[in-house]
Amino acid sequence: MADYNSMTPKSSLLPGLGLATVNYGIMGVAALFTNTGGLKYADAADLKLPVIGLAVYIYVLHVFCFRQGLGRNIVNPKLVNSDDPVCREHFASLDRTWLNSLEQAPLFLTAAILYSGLVNAQLGGILTFVYVAFTAMYPAVFGKMPLIVISTFPRYFIIQYMVASVVLAGLRT
Repeated sequence: MADYNSMTPKSSLLPGLGLATVNYGIMGVAALFTNTGGLKYADAADLKLPVIGLAVYIYVLHVFCFRQGLGRNIVNPKLVNSDDPVCREHFASLDRTWLNSLEQAPLFLTAAILYSGLVNAQLGGILTFVYVAFTAMYPAVFGKMPLIVISTFPRYFIIQYMVASVVLAGLRT
């Protein structure tokens, strides 16, 4: 086995830049063909579906938060530092589920609010519920490659589609 002290990590900047660029390019083309018109404020009544979807999303985030906190501090405090592989996997799932949801939340909330409020409230609401469904499945697929991409990649695409749609609508305004 290699001595990790003598290894130098490689930069992931170019692969990350490449993947983001390809994804945004694909979602930008999708946005180009599925949206028309410029930015326009949605009527308050039209925001019903996005508002309910965002409330459900925040509820799911709280479930993940409480799952992690209770799982570590109340339900299993004596097992947190265990070297047992089952315990380590369990706590990794608790932590990564909560952290993944936190990592994506600012991007998703910004995209969903802008898209629903300025581009298409109805589709914004539908995409919000789809996003919530993919978010909710994360604990079930965590640690199971390649299944985890069933939860993560569709969420990236939803965010990128909404952002590209807002930018294109802005350019058309």
